[in-house]
Amino acid sequence: MSQTLKCLPVDLAELCIALSAESEVSELKWFLDLESGKVILVSREYDAAEWGGLKPDEIEGNPARFRPVPAADPQHHLVDMRAFVDELTDGRLRESLELALTAPRPERRFRAVLGWLPEELEKWHGFRQHRFEARAHSWLSTLGVTAQAPVAAAS
Repeated sequence: MSQTLKCLPVDLAELCIALSAESEVSELKWFLDLESGKVILVSREYDAAEWGGLKPDEIEGNPARFRPVPAADPQHHLVDMRAFVDELTDGRLRESLELALTAPRPERRFRAVLGWLPEELEKWHGFRQHRFEARAHSWLSTLGVTAQAPVAAAS
């Protein structure tokens, strides 16, 4: 028996930003509003007026409506880099990136290698975005939600 998913206008780009937030940044808390599909950032700069007067404690205290977006798993970045390398057909680039991943501070070295190759760097960013979107869809499905593109505001 398959579950029917609730369709919400979730901004996937915004949800991906929320999913990429690291847990060490405790002053930033992201929530998904299960009624509107909005992704809400509660921080020191949070302005209740922007969210219909909702106060942070009303958001945090209502888990049936507002689900906390899980913090990024620090291992996801390395897993994504390894998966990107595995898909490369250029042997020299693949070797350089594999070496970067075994060095101290692999993320920095990985970016340094790609920094010399704008086309490959663009491919990496696209690959990484696709992986975040897949994680976003997966997380939404655990909530019984599927994302539809948000309706653009009329100008």
